[in-house]
Amino acid sequence: MSNDSENVQEKANLISQDANEDENNSSKLKTKYSKATILKLVVLSLSAFCGEFFYIYYDVYGIPLELRVTLPMAVATLPVVIATTIGFFLTPVISNMSDQCSLRFGRRRPFLIVLFIIALASDALATFGRSIGLSISPGHFLISEILIFIGLCVAMTCDVALLSILRAYVMDAASSDMQVIANSLITFMSSLGAITTTTLAGINWRKTVLVKIFGGQTRVVFMLTSMINILLTFISVACYREPPYAREIHDKAAVDTSPKTAESDEIGAFTIDSKTDETSQYSHESNKDIEAINKSSENKSKAVTSDEIRGWSNIYQTYYLAKTMPKELLNLWITSTLGWVSFASFVIFYTNFVGISIYHGNPVAPKNSTAFADYSRGVRNGSWGLLGYTIVSAIYALVMIRLARYFDMRYMIAVAYLITGVATAVMCFVNEIIVINIMASLQGLSFATIFNLPFAILASYHHYFIQEKKDERWTFREYGLDISIVFT
Repeated sequence: MSNDSENVQEKANLISQDANEDENNSSKLKTKYSKATILKLVVLSLSAFCGEFFYIYYDVYGIPLELRVTLPMAVATLPVVIATTIGFFLTPVISNMSDQCSLRFGRRRPFLIVLFIIALASDALATFGRSIGLSISPGHFLISEILIFIGLCVAMTCDVALLSILRAYVMDAASSDMQVIANSLITFMSSLGAITTTTLAGINWRKTVLVKIFGGQTRVVFMLTSMINILLTFISVACYREPPYAREIHDKAAVDTSPKTAESDEIGAFTIDSKTDETSQYSHESNKDIEAINKSSENKSKAVTSDEIRGWSNIYQTYYLAKTMPKELLNLWITSTLGWVSFASFVIFYTNFVGISIYHGNPVAPKNSTAFADYSRGVRNGSWGLLGYTIVSAIYALVMIRLARYFDMRYMIAVAYLITGVATAVMCFVNEIIVINIMASLQGLSFATIFNLPFAILASYHHYFIQEKKDERWTFREYGLDISIVFT
């Protein structure tokens, strides 16, 4: 008996030594791989710079451009409403098309480039629309109003889809354990794009030679930021080869079950805690169990094979996958949507709020009047508040990489929402521009949170339910479509 126990102990020691050696080797390879991957992710995430530029450009100049051609405030706010509504239906379809794209040029890049070009051209139309309209119909703003309105609507619609595509473009290149880093880099680059745009918007270009060349403050900012965006987007799509999409053959059938009857893992509404993974349980059926469920008259679920799904039109595929989204994804979508509604309400009206309520200006007053000068000064000074929130979001995006190791991501989301809610309330009761800009800067916590954590959580869902648990509810789901669902 003693000899047997000694032999077992020796074997256990040998196995332990081999395991430690394998762990050390894999750790070295992982460190080397992570450095190369981080460099790649940094380059790929440069495309996020342009995505945030289009949003910030609208936040700073969208409403002022419309008000200067005498569009009423009720109409001036419609582009973001129209773009959000169209994007709600169109973005998932475009993202699903990118999921299925098998071009040799790449899976996401064709969509990224096309959407970027359309958005940039549309913003150019909005920027120069006033002059174009007056040259066609002197003394009348009707054509100018139409051109600016259409330009802003198309630019915002394309930007909604662009942000989903570029995020999938970066997340595709990251392993499951680097998704927080990937999303933090996207947030950081987006914040840099916002910082650049708001900085250029806060500078008074009217006394420079650039105004004589381009013809105005807004045009100078647009031309400078456009050149930067074109350069960074080219670097992002040209430096690394994106492998084409390889279709996988799924032998199992997807079961269309309603959220009420589908069993799911009770890991929380927001995230998977690796520390409690041992205590979480999930009931996973084998292929025979799935066949039994499909044949069961009690379940009344309809089995759908991969060949059937691929035979559907893209629009119907998107509808089916959105209709059958798991409840974990539904909860994540609700949380993200509430955050985006709150944040968008702030950034869209902020500069206009400062120009009218704080500086008591009038955007439709004559250009040489004091009221218009006060409004322009308010918009310019208000843009520094937007600059503050972009700086805070850039810093917090990098801090979140470390915080996510120690804190539950759902609590991080709740704390960020609480702080920004208090800051917004303070802005309603003060008239000092310094205090208001400080409170506006705190909105960067909310932006960095909703622009990062929900998608990191989504990546953990994909890894857990698709790769580990082989959950049929998540079968056929790809990053592109699910990102667009969470984002829109």
